[in-house]
Amino acid sequence: MKKLFLILTALMACTMVQAQDRHFESCPLTVINEGWKTKTIDNVINGSLGIMLERFDQTWPTWMVGDVRDAMEKGLSKVVLDDETDLTVIVDSKNGYVSVGDAGTDGEYMSACYWNRSNGHKLLAVLLGKPTDPCIEVLCTYDYDPAKKCLTPEPAILKGYRWGDKEGYTQLFCKLPKEGKNVVVHEWGQEEPRQHTFTWDGMKPVFSKTEPLEYEDGLSDIVVNFKGQSPNVKDFVSAIISQDEMGEGWGSIKENWKLYRNGMKLMPGCEFIVDTQNGYLGFTETDDNERQVIECCYWNYTDKKHKLVAISNDIFEDGVPVAGQFSGLTFYKYDNATRKMELVYAQDLGLEFEAPPGTSIAAHALPRQGKTIVYIFHTPSGRIEKRMTWNGNKFVP
Repeated sequence: MKKLFLILTALMACTMVQAQDRHFESCPLTVINEGWKTKTIDNVINGSLGIMLERFDQTWPTWMVGDVRDAMEKGLSKVVLDDETDLTVIVDSKNGYVSVGDAGTDGEYMSACYWNRSNGHKLLAVLLGKPTDPCIEVLCTYDYDPAKKCLTPEPAILKGYRWGDKEGYTQLFCKLPKEGKNVVVHEWGQEEPRQHTFTWDGMKPVFSKTEPLEYEDGLSDIVVNFKGQSPNVKDFVSAIISQDEMGEGWGSIKENWKLYRNGMKLMPGCEFIVDTQNGYLGFTETDDNERQVIECCYWNYTDKKHKLVAISNDIFEDGVPVAGQFSGLTFYKYDNATRKMELVYAQDLGLEFEAPPGTSIAAHALPRQGKTIVYIFHTPSGRIEKRMTWNGNKFVP
């Protein structure tokens, strides 16, 4: 896909790393992103996935593709590299797909697959990504010509959707197909998350539709457990962060929430503000120049049958917000009768508006008192704030 990114280094920046006791020259993803589009890979003796990946890895070496190749050479379909993080290599020879990934930490990941083209060629896709320092995802796509035995870059494969219209803080993440032939791109930004589908037409994936991104793992249907007549902010936070697949960006609050609920000392640099009377909870974690801020609050609907729960997750470096894989503002609608809450999109709450021109990143501030959310947009001319107030049915300026 959650994009093309800024390039920070040159080809000579390749460094020595170690992965699984195997030493080799490994290029940073920023270097690959800069160079792959103009470098043809020759001497590809056939169009098998193993051979194409071998030549790709010899040209743009990474530990991820290296471990995939090791598994393929050994005839293994699955290799667990790290039990603690569930870092795993998957080789699906039947479907022509491989991947390396973990359970949602900040580690690097990759996937690759290929399609048979109607002209007798193949299309190879290699996706390389890392969610932090910097957040980057590189999709390398090549045409394999069996006559010339080479891989020719095709950088414009996922055209048809106006990626250039997206603001600077929008994140795009691509998902290559393990089964089937369609490519899916997840878009995370100021508006509600979206899913863009590219359908295989015999030569390439072609943009076909955009739709709201449906959450998995029960994020849209969460049971809220509580004592008494109605839940408070602590009950809502417990319900939200109790989900299994929240990801690394929520790991600290989950661990510290357990300590807080048990009356134990929090981890260094961590602090909670719990104001049940005003329906507000804040969590901060400070580590050197980086600071994470998570806030949660809720308001009643005018029908007196539902509540709107908001939770934000922002990361700051030297006081400036930065885009993280899990940063943003999320809303849930709680049903008093069913004791469940489901995801509700920002646009359905009246929060569909354009960011100021030149916006590079946005942060959020939820109210400890009152019903007004503050959006803080960072632009070349400075900070611009937009305030939206809950009226019982939607947000209004």
